[in-house]
Formats: sequence, C-alpha cells, structure tokens
Amino acid sequence: MSMLILQAIKSAWVKACSSKGKNSVLIPKGTYLSGPVLLEGKCNGPITFQLQGLIKAPIDMNSYSWFSFSHVDQLTVTGGGAFDGQGQKAWANNNCDKDPNCKLPISVRFDFVTNSIVQGISSINSKAFHMNVLGCKDLKFISVKISAPGNSVNTDGIHIGESTGISVAHSIIGTGDDCISIGPGNNDINIFDVQCGPGHGISIGSLGKYTNEEPVKGVVVQHCTLIGTDNGVRIKTRPDSPKQGIATNLTFDDIIMKNVQNPIIIDQQYCPFGSCNQKKSSLIQISKVKFNNIKGTSASPRAISLVCSKTLPCQDVELSEINLKYNGGDASSTTTNVKPHVSGLIFPSLPSA
Repeated sequence: MSMLILQAIKSAWVKACSSKGKNSVLIPKGTYLSGPVLLEGKCNGPITFQLQGLIKAPIDMNSYSWFSFSHVDQLTVTGGGAFDGQGQKAWANNNCDKDPNCKLPISVRFDFVTNSIVQGISSINSKAFHMNVLGCKDLKFISVKISAPGNSVNTDGIHIGESTGISVAHSIIGTGDDCISIGPGNNDINIFDVQCGPGHGISIGSLGKYTNEEPVKGVVVQHCTLIGTDNGVRIKTRPDSPKQGIATNLTFDDIIMKNVQNPIIIDQQYCPFGSCNQKKSSLIQISKVKFNNIKGTSASPRAISLVCSKTLPCQDVELSEINLKYNGGDASSTTTNVKPHVSGLIFPSLPSA
C-alpha cells in the first residue's frame, strides 16, 4: 500500500530550507504516493533531499510537472530511491503530435538550480520527460538510472535547456525518446560514461523552432555506449528556423555503438510529425564539430549521415578513427552541404567531393 505524503514533504522542506546551516529532508524506505510538489529556495544553507523510498505519481495528473526543485543553491538529491511516474496510461493516450496544448507532467524538474548534485537516484516510467534542466548552473548528475520502455512516447531521459556547466556521468538511461537532449542556450555541457538504450540516442537539438533561441556552445560527449538505439550521436535542426542561430564546439569522442541505427548523424532537415516547412533551409550555423574514435555496429546500412543546411553549410567538421560495420552487408555514408576534414581510418568511407 502507498502512503500519501504530499503535505509531509512540503512541510519538511519549508522547515529545512528556512533553517540555518546544512539541513535534510528524508524520505525513508517504503512506497509513497504524492501529487505535484514544488520545492523552492532560496534556502538559508545547503539542503539535501534524501530519497530512500519509492515515490509514485498519481496515474492521472493534469499538470506540467510532478516534482520541481526551483531556485535552490547547494542542493543535493541522493539516497538511492526512485521516482515512479506511472506513465503507462499517459503513453497510450499521448496525442501531443496533434495537440500543441497537450499537458503531460515532467517527472522531476530542476529550474534555476545552482552548485548542486543529483546522485544515485532513479526515475521510472515518466509520463513525459524524466528530468528537465532549465536555467541551471553547475549541476551534476552522477550514477543516475532512468528507465522506461522503448515505445514510451516523449520520455526524454534528461533534457537540458538554457544552462551552463551541466554534467551527466556514470549513468544508465533507457527510454522511449532521446536519452539526453541538449536544447538551445546551453554552454559547457559534459556527458561522460553514459549507457544509452533503448531510446533515440544522445542529441543536440532540436534547434531552430523558436525565435528567441540562444546559441549552443561547448558540448562534449565522451566514453559513452549506445545499445540498440534509433540514433547514435546526433545534431538536429529544423529547416524552417525563424532566425539565425549557432551550434559550435561540439565533440563526440570515444563512443561505442552496438546495433545502432544512424550511428553518426547531422540532420538539418529534422521535421517531427511533419510539423515544419521542409522546402526551407535551416538557419542554424553548425561549426567546429568533432567525431572521433567511434566504433561498433550499425543497424542500418547508412552509418554516417551528414546533411547540412544549403543556406549555411556546416563548417569545420572533423572525422577521425571511425569504424562502423553493418551486419546486413556493406555500410554506407552520405554528406550534403559539408566538406568534412578526415584523418585516420574512416569506415564507411565518405563520398568523394
């Protein structure tokens, strides 16, 4: 049986946050049920949310978020427990591809959180995104486990937006959408030793949907393994960008692909659900991109696809030490509106200029 603890969590947080010095909120081992919770700063000192138990969301919930940490400095979320979004019904009824006003709650939000760490926590079966990062600075995710079935709709593992100094390390993510998605306005993002699968891979984008998007600068994805995903490492921008944008200094290094569709992909014609004008050319300038030491197997014949903008061709794209084999025969590659610099082994080889 699940115990209702919404008010208990709120009361404990207010008391801990308002007290001086280091304070904690403890959710002990057990199974609990809680509706939407907003845990706000500013607190009077470092604060720890220690989740040892399992917290379940209501099956039906009309909200954009479930657990939210907002404007907190020196937050630690730890304890080895889990957030269970109970999203199975929400996936079955998801119509967000047709209804722009659809409302599905993100399981755990971090809004304007600084100098903080999330460690040893799990998220299970979120109704929408598992974790969302917005306007944060110097926030670390370590040994996080995220899981949902591969057919769960719109369940990005960790989505990062408009943030600086975010890192995800030593984590396992398997879900129905991007394992990690890096949206507009991000700087200094580091992804290290992440296992991804099932899911749609590790993605930068999509970019170019809104008029107020800030540049993406400085993303490193390193020492990661992707297993059975729909994409590998990907940069995606929409073709009908309303204004010019920038994505630069992007590095994908030391990546293992295991039966991955589209292992290496730049897609500047990305158009989900046919929701954009594909006759236009993306206004997002992609530059200074490195794909290095990427090896393994492709589940699709095309292992490398670099499709850039006709208006703003990709600049300074480098490939080195690429070895991707297709189990069904010969692997292939394609390049459009880009002249990559290559060094070392490149397999499959790129088309001649």
